[in-house]
Amino acid sequence: MKRRVLLFLEFMMFATMSVSASTMISANNPNIHYFGRWDFSDSLAPSHSWPGVCVYAEFEGTSIGVVMNDNFCYYNVIIDDTLTSVFHPTSASVSSYIVASNLADRPHTILLTKRNETTGAKYSFHGFILENGKNLLKLPEKPTRKIEFIGDSYTSASGNEWIDNTKPMEKEAQCTNIYEGFGPITARHYGAQVQMTSQGGYGLLLDWQGNYSNNIPDKFDRTLCYWNLPKWDFEQWIPNLVVICLGLNDCSGFNGYNQTVGRDSTLMFKQKYHDFIAKIRTVYPGVKILAVAADHNDWIRQTIADVVTEEYASGKNDVHFTSFPKYGTGAYVFGDHPTVATHHLIADRLISAIDTLDAWNPSVIDTLPPRMVNLPVSPFTVYDTAFVLKFETDSYAIVHYSQQDIPFNQMELTCTTTGRRNHSTLLYGRHRTMSTYYFRAVDIHGNEMKTSAVVQFQVDTLQYSIPWTSERYQDAGWFTGTAPLGTLNDGVNKTVFSRVTAAYLRKKFSLDSVKVQGFALTMKGHDGAVIYINGDEVYRINMYPDSAIGYQSLAMGVPSTSTQVMGFNSKNGLLNKLKAGENLIAVEIHPSDPTRDIAFDAKFYDAQNKNYFHLGSNWNYSARGSIPVSQIGEKTSGVPETQSSAPPARFQLLQNYPNPFNPSTTITYILDRDGCVHIDIYNSLGQNVSTFVNDHETAGIHSVSFDGRQFSSGVYFYRLISGEKYDVKKMLFIK
Repeated sequence: MKRRVLLFLEFMMFATMSVSASTMISANNPNIHYFGRWDFSDSLAPSHSWPGVCVYAEFEGTSIGVVMNDNFCYYNVIIDDTLTSVFHPTSASVSSYIVASNLADRPHTILLTKRNETTGAKYSFHGFILENGKNLLKLPEKPTRKIEFIGDSYTSASGNEWIDNTKPMEKEAQCTNIYEGFGPITARHYGAQVQMTSQGGYGLLLDWQGNYSNNIPDKFDRTLCYWNLPKWDFEQWIPNLVVICLGLNDCSGFNGYNQTVGRDSTLMFKQKYHDFIAKIRTVYPGVKILAVAADHNDWIRQTIADVVTEEYASGKNDVHFTSFPKYGTGAYVFGDHPTVATHHLIADRLISAIDTLDAWNPSVIDTLPPRMVNLPVSPFTVYDTAFVLKFETDSYAIVHYSQQDIPFNQMELTCTTTGRRNHSTLLYGRHRTMSTYYFRAVDIHGNEMKTSAVVQFQVDTLQYSIPWTSERYQDAGWFTGTAPLGTLNDGVNKTVFSRVTAAYLRKKFSLDSVKVQGFALTMKGHDGAVIYINGDEVYRINMYPDSAIGYQSLAMGVPSTSTQVMGFNSKNGLLNKLKAGENLIAVEIHPSDPTRDIAFDAKFYDAQNKNYFHLGSNWNYSARGSIPVSQIGEKTSGVPETQSSAPPARFQLLQNYPNPFNPSTTITYILDRDGCVHIDIYNSLGQNVSTFVNDHETAGIHSVSFDGRQFSSGVYFYRLISGEKYDVKKMLFIK
């Protein structure tokens, strides 16, 4: 153990690197592999906050540097499969560092692995620095096997390189090396990709101090651990196996190391576990799940074993159980956390269990074609010549569509958002004309719809629809009541309404200014909620993040706490949803069980604790047993009737799909009039490498397929020109 600490101290500081005679490799270079959860909202500066994230590349030359914005994390620098140093960036601004030098002048590999957790912060990677004239090399494919580990500080390997059982908090990041934790050790044994979704102190239901809001399932859909947005796109990385190792902190939160955990607490824990397993199945079709108990306490082992038994009893055979014991003297450091050697012992137990699971084949071979759900009932009316159609499939799928009823592979259009359960695309029609579109889908197992789903609509441009969440909606006919509102009369000052599956609430409030650094909305109630500000959905509480919400939608489960606080700040992008003057908040409430009662209260306040509305204030609400019906508004139109059948007055170049692509992609564009059309392809240097389209075309929607096999990997731009109008978009080709 002491030898590892000395190695760390020897290499933890690096000099800032001169870049005057160097080759800069941007973070979006296709020859960089990223592992773990990264936020690519800025592809030139991807950020991270979960532990164990990795960057891998192969390069030429005798040295390599990195560019980062990071003054906290520690990273293993593994060159040619050998740990050469531990790197600690020290600047809270974008800075450059040498991480390896004096190498042989030949190709090398670099694996940069984040060792520690972060607390309430995120850090960004901006690329590599190579010697002048050197470059990254083409990468092999990523391993096909994938394992995700979900857990707490044990899974995060907290303090595993410390020297004794003391726990100096300022040393935690320095002496933690998740690469030598049981998760990555197990993954390396199988040659598998690994994703670490773990956070010290958190549990399945509550944290080690008994706080129900600090649990891993509630953060499971986050790209960044401490940021509600952006949501993690589960479809982009589907593991074969998920290993859950939670319960230690829950036991502490229940005071279970000193007394017997009560029956109600045990039932709550088990229900949360079942709900979490159901969520994992939903986002990862065919996954195998290994529920692991740290056998430090009879309650942990027995309760988790009972959960697996109950899953089997319900007909689910994709969940398995194993445990590891409390090891002997010298096996724990840093406040009773496993040493590196102990992590290897735990990994051995996991490997033995995984070897019995057939972990790399799906638990269920799905042969059913995907099914489209939540499509509007046809025919229906829309109020613009272009509108966004949103719907779902019951499994991950690619959706094509056409105005002809033809097979999937012959349909010329692809939904703008697709490849997962939620799909959307922009459809076009003409005033007072019925339009018909046909949709088909193929899921990730290759199952194809054999008949089309039909969407049929007509356009009335002289009217518009006003949903109940809109500021223009007239809610004068709604009920008015004093919060708390609900269906249970508990004898206190409460507005009581009849039992319903969902309730809908609205309130207007005024802000003098939105220059305040932050606002907060506190909501109280043991239900699920969807929150809208000025017509836009901004937040979900205890509701499935990837699903369309209807009247019959239910919450994910009974929330662990009755109070939820939502922040409006620059970090989560919600501050710009507010405006000076009058604002509208709209909320829909859904119970986890339709036989349960609904309860609701809320207040809104700013960073100076000024209240804009209080708990117990008045709300307008609808509790009539259905979604409030949208209202119809009349437009004032100066458009002559003779122009009503003109093509949609929109010129648009859509994003290519798929993107990135290999070897081909589809480019879709809309012309607002007949005319000559040019589409040119440019490389990253601005050089025209292809005139892709040069023809006279009619107004309407057009799609063309671009084959990039003759080009090298990299970023390209495609430009559409028609008459005096033009548009440019970027695409990424990866061989």
